Amino acid sequence: MPECEETRVRTTRPPRVACKRESLVITVFDGAEAIYTFDHAGRFLSAWAGYRLYRRALDGRVMRKHTDRAGRHPRRNRIFLDGEARAAITDAAARSAEEALDALHDGTAEIVWSLPGDPDAGRAAEHLEAAARFDARAADADALRYAAVYAPVPILPPDRYRSLVVQVTEGCHWNRCTFCSFYRARPFRIKPLDEYAAHLDGIRAFFGPGLTLRRGAFLGDANALLLPAADLVPRIELLARALPEHAGDLAAFIDVFTGGRRDHRELAALRARGLRRIYLGLESGDDGLLEFLNKPQSAAEAIGLAHAARDAGMAVGIIVMAGIGGDAFWPRHVEATLAAIRAMELGAGDLLYVSAFSAPQTGPYAERAGAAGVKPLTEDEVWDQVDELVAGSKTALGPGARVARYDIEEFIY
Repeated sequence: MPECEETRVRTTRPPRVACKRESLVITVFDGAEAIYTFDHAGRFLSAWAGYRLYRRALDGRVMRKHTDRAGRHPRRNRIFLDGEARAAITDAAARSAEEALDALHDGTAEIVWSLPGDPDAGRAAEHLEAAARFDARAADADALRYAAVYAPVPILPPDRYRSLVVQVTEGCHWNRCTFCSFYRARPFRIKPLDEYAAHLDGIRAFFGPGLTLRRGAFLGDANALLLPAADLVPRIELLARALPEHAGDLAAFIDVFTGGRRDHRELAALRARGLRRIYLGLESGDDGLLEFLNKPQSAAEAIGLAHAARDAGMAVGIIVMAGIGGDAFWPRHVEATLAAIRAMELGAGDLLYVSAFSAPQTGPYAERAGAAGVKPLTEDEVWDQVDELVAGSKTALGPGARVARYDIEEFIY
């Protein structure tokens, strides 16, 4: 029996069809509700079915997740479905659209309309027809189209999960932090202008009407802002011409060791071209731990860059890690990190993310930790430290700044 067979559509009341500005949501009823979400191109995005949440990545993977709340801290359980189960949930989504289309035609469907203009059965039918065509076979073909446009997108900040990723660069130019394996097997490269222009064209063609789901644009990958202004500005201008709906709200990661070299004029010029927020991996405010992590920056340099960005009119997103450095660094890591956050004087529009670190058993971090006798924290201890950093940040942040937990395993593009 396929893993997702419980998601087949056998409705006992007419479906609900929500035509939203950014997406199409279909709710079918068979005792419990099952809810399927699509973009305006008909692309299956997510489902709540069989008391589980499913999310489909553009590369074709489907994550199933649920949270177990029995212990001291919630356990977040996530698996990527195998081919049979992935096909089952994708086909169930397509069948929900078929049934909703039948109900629309016979006048029994409940329509919730938040698109511009008056409710329009013809437009609703077009969206439903596109979703009904997006079965498992179509999803596999769509994943191949995606792979022709994008290199893998391993991570985004949580508030940018629905951004349109534009890969100005690929990979990470440093790529030697012991704790990070996102780009380990990928060489860093800057897309030449002609290739970059073709990338923008490919993005628009791939997403099509589904672009309405994407908010702003994220300049990827890890180090797009290391480009000199003479190279970066023409790429932003190309983006503005190719994707004008997304060019007014740009964001990107920035590293301290190259971003700190930008003067106020450069940062202000980027802000004027739509760069609204930069995300900075502080990781820790303890310089000894940063050295242990092979991250070539100091807390003072990170604080300076955060101030420079805010002075230029940008908001900042600061990322710190809980559990990094294990038992040996715990007290000093928390104390120094909260001191650094306080010194950044974050305010309205700024974000602080606290990310739980899961120590790998092999690789550069494990080797360095083993050599130094650093014992990794248990899962509960890591989440204890998350809580400690979140609680401490409430007095370290200025008015209007927000703090949130950041689970990197949650992300799929």
